[in-house]
Amino acid sequence: MSAQPPHRAEIEAELALLLAWPDFERNRSASQFLKFVVEETLEGRGDRLKAFTIATRALERKDDFDSQNNSAVRVQALRLRQLLKEWYEGPGAQNPVRIILKTGTYKPVFERFFPPVPVADPPAQAAATEAAPPAESAPRPYWRRFAGAVGLGLATFVVAFTGLMTEPASPPGARSGNAPPIPSLRIERASSDKFSGDLAQALEVEFSAFDNVIVRKPESEAPAPATNAYTLSLRPTDKDYVAELLRLSDRTIVWAGQFAKPADDALARQARQMAQTLGDAYGVIDLDALRLLNDFDGMPRGFNCTLNAFTFLKTQSLDRLRVARECLEIAVNANARDDDARAMLAIVLVHYYYFAPPEGDPQADLARAEKLAKEAFDLAPLRARSYFARFVTAFAARRYDEAFAAARTALALNGNSTLFARGIGSAYVLRSEVEAGMALLSPLIDRTDDSSAALGATALGHELRGEPQEAARLLARPGASERALALILQLSLCADAACARDRAADLRRNFPGVAGDIGAALDRLGAADPIKARLLAGAAGSQPDQR
Repeated sequence: MSAQPPHRAEIEAELALLLAWPDFERNRSASQFLKFVVEETLEGRGDRLKAFTIATRALERKDDFDSQNNSAVRVQALRLRQLLKEWYEGPGAQNPVRIILKTGTYKPVFERFFPPVPVADPPAQAAATEAAPPAESAPRPYWRRFAGAVGLGLATFVVAFTGLMTEPASPPGARSGNAPPIPSLRIERASSDKFSGDLAQALEVEFSAFDNVIVRKPESEAPAPATNAYTLSLRPTDKDYVAELLRLSDRTIVWAGQFAKPADDALARQARQMAQTLGDAYGVIDLDALRLLNDFDGMPRGFNCTLNAFTFLKTQSLDRLRVARECLEIAVNANARDDDARAMLAIVLVHYYYFAPPEGDPQADLARAEKLAKEAFDLAPLRARSYFARFVTAFAARRYDEAFAAARTALALNGNSTLFARGIGSAYVLRSEVEAGMALLSPLIDRTDDSSAALGATALGHELRGEPQEAARLLARPGASERALALILQLSLCADAACARDRAADLRRNFPGVAGDIGAALDRLGAADPIKARLLAGAAGSQPDQR
């Protein structure tokens, strides 16, 4: 007689245990995927589960999601199957109910599992049976754990609230006629080589964490977009492999590298490093797209608008800030459901409040930024960038506990983003949480160029640590004269009038809104009182002439 299928309550209890497992909590897209397909199957809709349904309802993709060419759902299914395998080989090995997602389908199956009974001599087996108290019969351990099902609602809420969105919504103005689309990437591997297949799969998983790259299925026959389309090819040899990034529009190799094949336990780490190099907001793909942007006529739209915002966040150029604000305003007004444009405009408005000369009502701009951040979050509560926008606006409003709570979630959702690490690390330093800030900032400074937007905050962190030589090394970089916080720190450290005069001139030229009142600017930037006092004491007597 075959075993009866698990009851719904048993399946829900097993789902609660899975979602509460730390490995699932760290992979929130897979958690959201699992929760959705299990609930749909329990409601009798499992046969309707398709890639498009999962993408738009579980992973919050837009309605124009292309399931034929976009591999996001397939990547998450691969990740989910691996996590389920690890669960049932580890913590859930003895659980009497198993949730299984078989290859080739998105509909899970639910099976009972009976742990093998050890074979013993009849007398010993009988003695063991007699010794076992009735209260510890076979089903009891599981039903004791079933009390954990009480936490299903909480676990479900946590996963829904902090779920990972591995691919962005349509970029601002993406459907405009001359709007370049978000970059797409195909990863090609040698079909018969196991190593390149494993590496390609790991790369797909890592790229899926970024907001600004769409990973397309390698086997797709659909034509690549005319612009912003790339292929990453992996060519293995005996002991190493060559990786090449090819721009498809003109067959230009824009990046290449030769790497030693890593050990199995280091493959994921190498995949993450390569994905960061190529796919981060300031990575190779974005920089190449910026080169193409130089030939763009008119107001930037689509992904070019997002790139303008990224460029400001990197260079702090006020001209770039104004362009980014203008094109994002157009995108927000054109599409009431464009969460990406709203999140980016909220971030840009806060930086306008920080650095630009006073124009209109700065407090009104700040209030509007908070409204836009809330709208972005309401439209896409599973996106890391939505949380980052909430962090930026709450920090500017001086609600620091709320800001850092959102910051921690943004980093948990996308720990690969240097944009997040720079902004959040700088905020920690300014609030006197120096070690937390430097843990985020220090790895960035030596792997990015001299115009790093975090240069001033990192130099300030070294100064607060009592490491003046390290601070001086960073402040000597050419880009320091183009960073507001770096200039304020330089001004505070000046030992003579000539130095103070030059730094004050740089500040007036590059950041007139800061130079007019450094103390007020430090207040806007969120500097803690002891840090503000320290910087102003050094700058005393060198405050720019306001006559």
